[in-house]
Amino acid sequence: MSVRVPDSMQVLTRGKHKRPRGGACLMEYVSVLAGGPFTDAPTCTDPTLATIARAVNDYSGDGQRQRLAILASDLTVAGPMDIPGQQALVRRCLLTALPYSTGTRRRVLVVGLLGLERAAAGSSKGYRCHEVGLDAEFALLGCDTAVREAIDRVAELPVSVEQHRKRGHAASIEMAVATIAEEASDGDEVLYRLLVSCLDDHRDSLAVASAAESGQRDGVRARRQLAE
Repeated sequence: MSVRVPDSMQVLTRGKHKRPRGGACLMEYVSVLAGGPFTDAPTCTDPTLATIARAVNDYSGDGQRQRLAILASDLTVAGPMDIPGQQALVRRCLLTALPYSTGTRRRVLVVGLLGLERAAAGSSKGYRCHEVGLDAEFALLGCDTAVREAIDRVAELPVSVEQHRKRGHAASIEMAVATIAEEASDGDEVLYRLLVSCLDDHRDSLAVASAAESGQRDGVRARRQLAE
């Protein structure tokens, strides 16, 4: 895939823009690098990862936002993931934000996490403790009140797995990134590391998928050889 680098480096700003001369957010800059239409949702980037990148761009400080541009080339080749991979990215955002949260914001994040765990288990209603993964269990230690309230909320709020993917992912990412930006003393640094980690997760996910596909091809080849 050929990547076109603009003649001049774009200064990254918040929000969505109509055209490059009015500025660009990180994902709009990605669209320019990829040589496609000017948009904050280029098809070259997985939609969930793009949502994270847009949120990190918008919640970063004006000065620190500029270093996000060095991640743009990686985002141009970070294509679509499967649903478990997307859920893993959302989970990372929520788990990163939880330590910085308190009060109502913590309860909202816990609801988001438990809802994500339920969707990842393929369920759309109720609450079952065995559907909560180990990483989430460890993250929720010490959040007893928030967890009890979140369990009641999730249990009474049915959401299909598909609707959770369409709406829940974006809402969870927005709340997680906002919490980090507003509550962490080094919010810009945490957000930058979060986006880097999500890019690493994406790369690892595709590597695992590629290895599994290669293994399946080898298995088919071996079976054909035995049959012959």
